[in-house]
This record gives sequence, structure tokens and C-alpha cells, in this order.
Amino acid sequence: MSFRLALAGYHPIALDLLTNDSDGLGAAEHYRGYLSKLFPRFRAELAHLPFQNEQFDAIIFNASFHYAENYETALYEALRCVKAGGMVVISDTPCYAREESGKQMVAERQADFLHRYGTASDSIKSLEYLTDERLRTLEERMSIRWITYSPWYGFKWSMRPLVAKLRHRREPSRFRIYVAQKEPR
Repeated sequence: MSFRLALAGYHPIALDLLTNDSDGLGAAEHYRGYLSKLFPRFRAELAHLPFQNEQFDAIIFNASFHYAENYETALYEALRCVKAGGMVVISDTPCYAREESGKQMVAERQADFLHRYGTASDSIKSLEYLTDERLRTLEERMSIRWITYSPWYGFKWSMRPLVAKLRHRREPSRFRIYVAQKEPR
């Protein structure tokens, strides 16, 4: 996402715990030839952002919010770093209507990892998914209001809930975009 934002003329900063060159901060090296200057990259946790208060116009959690150990802490840190009137965006994080579906997804992923690699996959704790209730709780506790966007991924994607129900499987995750604006002072 940082690469696309840089191409569009924005000045992104990338943040991740991973530094590898496949999906961590090192992956930015692949774009060095396409940009006049590579965007800055920081290795940090979502709960401890190494930035000043009200430094950014927007913070985007792109496929990363579900890795937080505590959603309230991560969101608080993001809001601290966003200017008044700025936005916090959560995209590409699995969301479920029911908590039980999220728990089932985590159990399925952990079982698959154990089967493939012979070891547990939960050495780094994270919450793994959102639910409608978790989003409402964040709204109440953080005094924000989510604006929710539901992208259209096509007919086949839209049929996933029905297919899961017919096959007696857990509800599939939804990948919406959630936007909260920091109130101006």
C-alpha cells in the first residue's frame, strides 16, 4: 500500500514488526527502481508507535489491525498520532458477525499450521479478527464513529455466506473498510 500511495503523490511511512523481503519492511526494496525516493520504514509495534502526537493526516492499518494484542491500545496510539480532523482506516482485517466464528477460524488456522509445520503458530499473541461487537465497543470507549465501506468482490464472493450455511460451516469472514475521523478540537 505504501508503494501505491507514494506513486499517487502521497508521503507514506511504512511500519511493521517483520523485516523480511517477502511481506515485511524489506519488501519495499522491490519498489526502489520505481520511486525517486523510497518511503521511510520503521520496525515497531502497534501499541508503541515511534511518532509524535498529531503528526499524520491519516493512519491506515492495511491487513494489520488484527495482529494487535489489544485493539483499544492500538487504536489509541493511532488516534494519538493523527491530527485533529484526520482519519484512521482499518482495511483487510477479517470481521465476523459472531465471536464464535472468529474463534473457529483461529482454531482452524492453528490446527493447519500445526499439521504443516509440527509446531504451534501462536508464539506472537494477537486478536486475529474483528467482530461487529468489538467495533461497537471501540466506538463507545474511544468516542469515535466508524464509517463502514463494503467493497464488491464479485458474485462468487457474495455467495460465500450461503455456501457456508449449506455446507454447515462457520460464517466466512468479511473484509470491509472501517474509517474513523478524529474529532477536531
